[in-house]
Amino acid sequence: MVSVIIPVYNAEKYLSQTIDSVLSQTYTDWELILVDDGSTDSSGNICDEACAKDSRIKVYHISNGGLSCARNLGLDNAAGDFIFFLDADDLLPSRAIETLLLFSKECDIVSAPLKHFKDSKRPSDKCVASSLSNYTLSSIEALENILYQKNIDNSACGKLYSSNIWKGVRFRAGTGYEDLDIISSLFLKANRVVILETPLYYYRQHKESYIHTFSLNRADVLEVTKRLTDYVSAECPELLKAARSRQLSANFNMLGLIAANRKYIEGDAGKANEIAYRCWNKIKELRGESLRNPSVRLKNKIGIVASYIGGRRLVEVLSLLIYK
Repeated sequence: MVSVIIPVYNAEKYLSQTIDSVLSQTYTDWELILVDDGSTDSSGNICDEACAKDSRIKVYHISNGGLSCARNLGLDNAAGDFIFFLDADDLLPSRAIETLLLFSKECDIVSAPLKHFKDSKRPSDKCVASSLSNYTLSSIEALENILYQKNIDNSACGKLYSSNIWKGVRFRAGTGYEDLDIISSLFLKANRVVILETPLYYYRQHKESYIHTFSLNRADVLEVTKRLTDYVSAECPELLKAARSRQLSANFNMLGLIAANRKYIEGDAGKANEIAYRCWNKIKELRGESLRNPSVRLKNKIGIVASYIGGRRLVEVLSLLIYK
């Protein structure tokens, strides 16, 4: 059985479509765990109505504690052999779970790309063939791929996990970028990882989503990537350069976000300047090693060269363009 976990917070606009995409799965041995994280709109009622219509659906109503707390409650109550995370505004093609399961033998994680879409261009529900292009990586190879930001993203969604690797692993409460925060410990517990090259998860783009809004809380990514680097240094030192490259990306990105959103953070200008100063110092610390590392992505190389040529100001300008 597959446990599909959906954390729900004020998602009334999209939630019914998301639930319907699970109900439409060709693979039917699943349970859907809806965790209503203190919604103040009609999301809780939508969850209850869905539960009343299908015995495979479980609903939990909790006080608002954030995405990590909601996902953790889902994990604590999951009965499936496999775990799959779905956000309350996203969709699955009808053969997504069936297809992921076809590739789940003798591996702990099956990962498929996310297909981004807007409401006006909702993806068609294409049939997914079992002969999809795929390849297998060791856990270390897969994590290296993620850290260098190649063709596996760090989202918890779009991946089918053996429930075994979640034993003793939970999302950190009270932090942003919780997926990136957990990814290294989770992947290093896997035996092998199968990578599919066809999207099996439809990620909705809209202006209310976390990634499309800005606050200085986005600076959580700096602490997350520092912890990630420290963890990799201790547990898998051969990937330390990759982790430091990911940390460099986070600092470039945050520096650019602050520069792009100055007019919205006037009341927190002092804090914003302190964060920007931290980012710039970290960039200077990490740039030399990453410039010499052939595995580092082009975006980082461009940012590094800019940092040597034009200093912080040029990096801020370029970050507006390349670290979106």
